[in-house]
Order: sequence, then structure tokens, then C-alpha cells
Amino acid sequence: MRTVISWTDRIPEHDAGNVAVNDIAFKPDGTQLIAAVANRVLVYDAAVGDMIHSLKGHKDVVYCVGYSRDGKRFASGGADKTVIIWTMKAEGILKYQHSESIQCLAYNPVTQQLASATSSDFGLWSPEQKSVSKHKVSSKVLCCSWTNDGHHLALGQLNGTISIRNKGGDEKLTIKRSSPVWTLSWNPSREEPFDILAVGCWDQTLSFYHLSGKPIGRDRTLDFDPCSIGYFSNGEYICIGGGDREGSL
Repeated sequence: MRTVISWTDRIPEHDAGNVAVNDIAFKPDGTQLIAAVANRVLVYDAAVGDMIHSLKGHKDVVYCVGYSRDGKRFASGGADKTVIIWTMKAEGILKYQHSESIQCLAYNPVTQQLASATSSDFGLWSPEQKSVSKHKVSSKVLCCSWTNDGHHLALGQLNGTISIRNKGGDEKLTIKRSSPVWTLSWNPSREEPFDILAVGCWDQTLSFYHLSGKPIGRDRTLDFDPCSIGYFSNGEYICIGGGDREGSL
């Protein structure tokens, strides 16, 4: 498949320095793109690349961004230990704090519940709650992903643990790997008879698990450290990016 560049954008001059784009996320309807750049959240028109907003709510580097399933809200988290929830009009309506930098966040695909994770805990917030419920973890959380029905959250950790939690934050089971779990994702297909978790581990393997924790087949050897896993929307294909500086389908 041959790709064509639709548009590109350079970080504004007043953000001088070698600035990384730490995370990006499309609005579910595909009309907008948000990017975590330095201490800002940039909002773009996805079709033409026009910058719509440059949001300055964070006091330090923004590491992660994500949209809610209905596209009415998005969230950002970063080194300032703060999570900000924004409306589709780019208004910051709520902030909450962790005791460590925010490593990853993910919206529940069914509800407005938001999961945010750090090196020492993870938090669960929803509009119905007055406060964020926080839960301790055994090691730094590197990645997180919800099941399709929104009932379970998987956390990938630096010590090689995969922790499966219910939507109340209680741990239901753990899966042990030998190296850091840098990326993971549940299959998004609603046609599958059961939930399948794809796991990219820094022992240079790709593995798959049932929600019960039972492995599906053998580990696939990658010969590189996987940094990101992304499913096609129908769950038929997986794209993996990592230390080989390539994308593998």
C-alpha cells in the first residue's frame, strides 16, 4: 500500500528547541487530530492540517492524549502530574492530580470513565464521581487499554506484569512476562466471540491472551523492541512500531 502525505506542520517558532511529538489521537469521527507537543495540546483540522487551538493548560511536558468515544471530550496528561479534561470547544473543564507524572490514559469505550496511570498508581474518573478513585500498582504503568464492553482495563507494567482490573479498579488477575510490557491493546472487533489482548514485550515478542489470562498460541519473535501496537478497526490486522524504525503489519 502506497501512502500520500496529506499535510505536515512544524512546531511554532516560539516553541524553540528540539521538541518531540509525544502522542497523537484522532477524534472518533476523524474530523480532528490532537497532539501532545512540549507543554501544549495542539488541535488540528484533520482534513487540511490547520491548527485550530494551541492549549496551554499544562506546566510541563504533555506525554499522552486521548478522546472519549463520543468525541465530546478529550484528556491530556503529563510531567506536571496533572490530567486535564477538555470539551470539544477546547475548554478545560476539570483538572486532577497524581503524585507522579502521567504515563498513559484511556477513555472507557462505553462510558465517560477515564483511566490515567503513573509509576505508582492509576486513577479512575467519571462525571458521576465527586473525586478520582486511585489504586496502587506494583510497578510503573507503561500502557493501558479497555475491553470493548468497558468492563475490564489492562495495565502493562515495567516489571513485566499485566494487571487486569474491573471498571471499579479491583485486580481480577495478573499475567507475568519476563520484560517490560511497553504496549498492549484489546482487539476492537465486536464480532469476536471473546476478548483478545495483544501484548508487545521488551523481550522482543508479540503475544496474545484471553481475558482469562490464558495464552493464545506461542509468542511471536519480533527481533526488535515493540513500542506501539494498533489494531485496524475491524480487528483483522495489527500494526506494530518499534526499535527497528519500521512499521510491521
